[in-house]
Amino acid sequence: MATISDVAKLAGLSVSTVSRVINNSPHVSVKKRSLVESAMDQLGYVPLPAARQLRGSKTNTMAVTIPRIVNPFFSYLVDAIEQRLDEAGYSTLIVQTFSRPEEELTALNLLKNQQVDGVILCSIENPWSVIGNYTKYGKIVLVNEYLKDDIKVPTIRANQYDGFYRATNFLFEKGYKKIAYATGRKSITFVKRGENFDADRFAGFQDSLNEHGSGFSHDWLFTSAHTAEDGKTILKQIMSLQDKPDVIIAGSDEVAMGILQEAEVEKVKVPEELGVLGVDDQPVSASLRVPLTTIKQPVNEMGQEAAKAMLKLMAGETISKEEILKLKIIERASV
Repeated sequence: MATISDVAKLAGLSVSTVSRVINNSPHVSVKKRSLVESAMDQLGYVPLPAARQLRGSKTNTMAVTIPRIVNPFFSYLVDAIEQRLDEAGYSTLIVQTFSRPEEELTALNLLKNQQVDGVILCSIENPWSVIGNYTKYGKIVLVNEYLKDDIKVPTIRANQYDGFYRATNFLFEKGYKKIAYATGRKSITFVKRGENFDADRFAGFQDSLNEHGSGFSHDWLFTSAHTAEDGKTILKQIMSLQDKPDVIIAGSDEVAMGILQEAEVEKVKVPEELGVLGVDDQPVSASLRVPLTTIKQPVNEMGQEAAKAMLKLMAGETISKEEILKLKIIERASV
């Protein structure tokens, strides 16, 4: 096993400098830090606390990364994961990334330094070329994400393409003809199916539009929509259009709730003047003044299956690479 002296020799630096890097001291130049980290990677060196754990003991702790805990989808997902892990005797360390790649690396470095036994990534912020390097340090499971065929990591996700394809068909069956679309992404990138869940959602939506010979106006696409406040803004934008949509797929229940709230202020009748379709089926969706029709994601099942996959990996079992679950349309009064 490599020592700190080996790292110092390879990096061409003193042992004390290497020690400062390991302990995250601010008094180290970027260049020296990079040399030390490169040497550690080449030698497979891990700090002494980690080395002690590698010789036999476990932390009985798992890290779970999410963009933000206040997002109900992720809070319910974490709850399902943590319940299952708790039953198996593991503690859960939640890392909010705020969609920042460096925060995700903070969680992965916990795995590298053997401060956790595994990491469940509920949203990935770095390319797999970066994340994949951490599989040599421990177990990784992905939830709500996509992987290329050559990557051997368990993935649990929902069939976003099929769910949004069927949901759009459902709207046409209800008599709607001009369907707006909201997404949390800053822009829609047209990529092949299976690339990411946003691409699959929009592909399912577009394929249904094409099959019904329906056009889609750029004015009916709303991006960077995350919160109820965003939903309120979207409703105002819709009302300012000359050619208005007659229904909107809101991207999330939170955004849909904002649209419904602002519709009441603006005296817009739902669903007569504007239908609203949410995504997620949050518990509050059924008790709104206008109960929300929504695309139910199997959040609890995804969380449970992610935790089970991790526990199987920890037990040395071989499990299937990808598990794809089905979305369901919950019909209420907003459509």
